[in-house]
Amino acid sequence: MKENKRKFKVPHSLAIILAVMVAAAVLTYLIPGGTFERVKDDTGRTVVVPGSYHLIEKTPVNPLQVLDYVFPGLQSAAQIIFALMCAGGGLGIILSTNMFQGAACTLSKKAKGKEWLIVAFLMVVFALLCIPINLNYFIPFAPLGIIVAMAMGYDAIVGISIIMLGGAVGFSCGAMNLSNTGTAQAIAELPVFSGMAYRLFCMIPFLIVTILFVVRYGEKVKKDPEQSLVYGTPLDFGTFDPENVPKFEKKHIPVAIVVAIGIIYMVYTAIFSTLSFAISSSIFMYMGVLSGIVYRMPVDDMCKKFCDGAKGMATTGILLGFAYAISGILSAGGVMDTVVNALASALGLFPKIIQAPVMFFMHVIINFFVTSGSGQAAVTMPIFIPVADLVGISRQTAVLAFNFGDGFCNFILPHAAATMGFIGCANIPFTKWFKYAIKLFAIWCVVGSILLIIAAQMGY
Repeated sequence: MKENKRKFKVPHSLAIILAVMVAAAVLTYLIPGGTFERVKDDTGRTVVVPGSYHLIEKTPVNPLQVLDYVFPGLQSAAQIIFALMCAGGGLGIILSTNMFQGAACTLSKKAKGKEWLIVAFLMVVFALLCIPINLNYFIPFAPLGIIVAMAMGYDAIVGISIIMLGGAVGFSCGAMNLSNTGTAQAIAELPVFSGMAYRLFCMIPFLIVTILFVVRYGEKVKKDPEQSLVYGTPLDFGTFDPENVPKFEKKHIPVAIVVAIGIIYMVYTAIFSTLSFAISSSIFMYMGVLSGIVYRMPVDDMCKKFCDGAKGMATTGILLGFAYAISGILSAGGVMDTVVNALASALGLFPKIIQAPVMFFMHVIINFFVTSGSGQAAVTMPIFIPVADLVGISRQTAVLAFNFGDGFCNFILPHAAATMGFIGCANIPFTKWFKYAIKLFAIWCVVGSILLIIAAQMGY
């Protein structure tokens, strides 16, 4: 008998984002419109006035008009999109030298049987790098993670995880994150980066469970490639061919030195000055051009590789623009403040011992509506800080709950810049990534809840 059932086809990430855009528009009809009064604080930041929430006339968004928000979304994401294209151009030149490919393959051969050590080491490195630097700046490194993973017999999901999930821990614990932690602590009237020791300690359990999760999945894929969630899915690995691996040669050493200096300078700028997308993109471009020069690459070839690299980031840029449109729809519908007010009002209903974890989960919900970390801090902290004072949660613990809620759930959201940026680089379908990451997110929730309970009990 002939099988008539059609095999389920995984939707393209753009189709999923469009579906979420329509769902967001529908929510603007279901959730009452409301707003808080906002004022400028002493530093010039716009903050919410606690207790000022009031209902406003509904301004629902017609689901048939969601595409009207795409261009404004692209404008909102313009800095990161252009930075990605410039960085992609620079990396296009670097990757064409085969320096990274050769280093990854040589390293994987020497680590034969202990590949998990390489994965763990690199995840720790990116966790440390993302303590002061926003993870979005490392999206251009996604192809490098994939190259390393493939050289060791893993799949593209492991490659993305090495950079994104390692960086997620450093970013989400918020030890020295100026835009998120700095903004939240300023609003909470706490010294900026105070309480850093406990936030650094929080990285340890988060890193351990994340590394174990990624390595366990990677080893399963290595034993049976069909266990890969992206098995049989057409992906984009660039020019890397696992069947014809290059070697790290003497001519690659000057390129490696140029790249190392570029990365060190980026970290230095982030710690001792201000790392912007403009500066980051310039660093990547200089790294690319100087790498081409020391590799003695013809100028025409450098230009072609630069354009190819920039072109490779174009799809990722479009995905980010559509993702930003979701926030635009929710803002236009006037529902964000309503959600924040409802959650803050409900916090006092829970037993004291679990109030800090509940605040964590409330920020997870809010993060769907307000994906910007600094934006979420400006909206939620003026509300949650007085609530935390009333229920007996320290302000430092309230900031930590915000860090966890704003940070970790970004990696399961279809409109988060980091997630769509990384999986877009390899054309990994969001549904495949979600199936993988949701399990880790559940583990993160347990770990985060325990750490918040400890923080609350010790009066952090």
